[in-house]
This record gives sequence, structure tokens and C-alpha cells, in this order.
Amino acid sequence: MLSEENVCISTDCSSFLQQVYVMDEYVVKIFAEGGPQSSIFDLGTELEFYSTLSEVNSPLKSHIPNVLASGILHLENGYYNINSWDGKKVPDVIRKCNLIPEKGTGDVFPFGVQSKMLFTYRKDVSPENGPDDSDESTIVLLPYLITKRCKGKIFTELRNVLPWEDVLNLASFLGEQLRSLHMLPYPSFSNSALSDFEQNRGFSSANGMDMEFVSNESDIPVEWKIFVRTLMEKKKNVSGRLSKRSGSIPKTLIEKAEAYLPDDFLKLLSIYEENGMKKVGKPWSWIHRDIMDDNIYMECKSCSNGIPAPTSNGGVAKSWRPTYILDFSNLAVGDSINDLIPMHLDVFRGNSDLLKQFLKSYKLSLMRKTPKQGSDDDKYGRLSYHAMCFCILHDENVLGGLFKTWKELRAAESWEEVELQVWGELNNYEGFLDSLLIRAP
Repeated sequence: MLSEENVCISTDCSSFLQQVYVMDEYVVKIFAEGGPQSSIFDLGTELEFYSTLSEVNSPLKSHIPNVLASGILHLENGYYNINSWDGKKVPDVIRKCNLIPEKGTGDVFPFGVQSKMLFTYRKDVSPENGPDDSDESTIVLLPYLITKRCKGKIFTELRNVLPWEDVLNLASFLGEQLRSLHMLPYPSFSNSALSDFEQNRGFSSANGMDMEFVSNESDIPVEWKIFVRTLMEKKKNVSGRLSKRSGSIPKTLIEKAEAYLPDDFLKLLSIYEENGMKKVGKPWSWIHRDIMDDNIYMECKSCSNGIPAPTSNGGVAKSWRPTYILDFSNLAVGDSINDLIPMHLDVFRGNSDLLKQFLKSYKLSLMRKTPKQGSDDDKYGRLSYHAMCFCILHDENVLGGLFKTWKELRAAESWEEVELQVWGELNNYEGFLDSLLIRAP
């Protein structure tokens, strides 16, 4: 029997979330969020990620659903057609719609993560010149992905019945899987791609800073230049954006948000010199961006085929183990600390013991401390400060959930108070801070 979530009936799917059709043995996911162009980038990036997993034989492969098929369903002249697509090359149906990725990327996966990052950057930095999916077209594109169905239950359904030991095991499991994810090789970013992109875009000043100063840091990889510029742009009118979000964000804190954020976002990169060259002291990696309680599958330890047997009181078996992480459609590359935000706020509900358990299994460096950190720039040496800044600038309203969990923080007088209460455990993470493990592209 076919079940549906967020099903798009009309031919205009730009305002719909992705659609998921769950069947007995497999799951069909149709990408629709953000319009055709965004959807193509989402699927292209996910396919590039799966290809990388296979190439390096990552242990993460055992904990994500098997991909059975992928492609593009398109409606043209009243007829539905299906084109299989592995993410490589540009299919003819995409060319017909003129949905060509940024010039100069030169990737094996033309709609992979590098192109997706430039596409997102263009929307964030210069929305008036950004992609427009509203152009009339005789072709409707619906990218799709078919995966094997996982057996068991999602963590959302089990949260209130799991024993503490199983929840601790879940935190360890997430540490292991995010370690594998963040150690995957990522595609190198080309300076030519960014140059071609910038020639056709005018960049504004963010908070009085000349955005071209980032380009002057010639030793900094191009991906970090894009990262810094995007954060600078997001800081513009941050108080106005926060005011439009959840009413649970204290007005006092909204007014102080701009002053709390860095005056120079390069300081978040923990830059140091080695052999006369500047290097970034933070890891750049693949990031899931959506590790939440409805994207974690668990199976019963004592059941066959993942189906729990009834207990004597009519309940279900009590002991469960995590097995799969789902939904990689929001994949990106960036600062790996970003994956901790949805996980800590949603899965762990802010429990510092669970965050500590996660870090014990994760074991990777999140930042290399520099000599400057510890004096006037001490806040930049606090991982809690980095995490809090990313929460404030997050695309989603994560602060609404934060103040829902920590109701007492609605009376906070400063962002530092919120930062240390929510993220303070990160500052105790010492084992791998001083020697950064580089994850080479």
C-alpha cells in the first residue's frame, strides 16, 4: 500500500517540500523543495555523496539506506517520462529547461556539491540576481531517488520509552557515523569557478566591511572565502530577521545579536601560519545538516527482521539499537560543527551528558587553537562561541527550539549566558583540539 507525505498535486511544486512514498520494500523520494533548479542540485549532490562513499568504502555505507535507482521524472506535452540519472553529465531534459550549473565548475558531477554551494551563495549574497525558477516552461522536472526501506522505527516514536543506556548508545552511534561522514574526501573547489561567478555579480558591503578583503587572503581555500562572505551577508539586518521568527526569542537578545557576532568572520577560521603560509585551523567537511530525531532509524535488539514482538503488557520490546541515518537531501560542505546544532538541540534536547558521550566517539578536531586565542580574542577560542554564532545565523529557526527547551534562558541578559548554558560542554573537549586532523580533498 502506498502512503504519501507532502504530495504535490499541481505541476508547480516550487512551494512544496520533498515528497516521500513509502512502500513495502523501498522508498521513493521526489525532490520538489525550492523549485526545479534547487531540486536538481539536491539530488546531484546526494548522488555525488553516495559515489564518494563507494569509492572510499566508508563504514558509513552500512548505516544509510541502499540506493536502488535515481533519475528525473518529467512532464512534457502532457506525457510523463522517466530518465535515469547517476548525477554525472547534464541530461538533455535539463538542457531543454536551461538549468545549467555555474560556468567553470568542471566537476564529474555538474550538479554536485561545488555547484550547489555556488548556487546557494548566489541566492544568499545577491538574491536580486539569484536563480529564478518561476520562468514558464513546458517541462515539469521532478528528480527522484529510490532507496531500500529500513526496518524498525524512527527515534521520534521511541524517544519516551527508551532506557537511558540505549540513548547513550545512540549518542555514541552518532559520534561514530558523523566521524565517518566528516572524514570523507570532498571535491576541491576551483578558484576559476569563483572568479567566473564573481565577474557577473556585484557584491555589497556588509556592516561597513569591504567584501573583497577576503580575496586578499590568497592562501585561504576558495571554499572558506565563500563561507566567510556568506556569513557576512547573513549578519546584515540580523536583528530584523530574528524579529520575524519565533516570538520566544527575547527582544533584549535580538537587539544585542549584531554586537555579539564577529566584526571579522575570518576570526572564526582560527587562521595560523605554517612555513610562511596562512592555513585555516578548522576542518572543512561534508555535513548532513539535518541530524534530527525523525532521521534516525532504530531496530529492536531481540526481534527478527527489525519487527518488535509484543510484550506481556501489550507494549513493544524495550531495548533498541540505532542502525540508520536517513535523508541526505540537505547535504552540503562546510564547518563540521554545523552538524552538532540540529543534533544537540533536537536529538539530545540539550542534554550535555549526551553531547559528551557523542564527543567521546566522534574524536575529531573541531578547531585548532592559535596563539591569539587566550588573550584579547579569547571568545574565538571557545567552541561554544562558534556554535552560538552559527545558531544565530542559521537558515532555520533553531533559536525558536532552543528557547523552547531552555525556557529559563528567555530571561537571559546576554548571548554569552545562552552560549555557555547550551554549548558550554564543547569547551571541555580537549583531546583533539591542538592537533588538527586534516581531511584532504
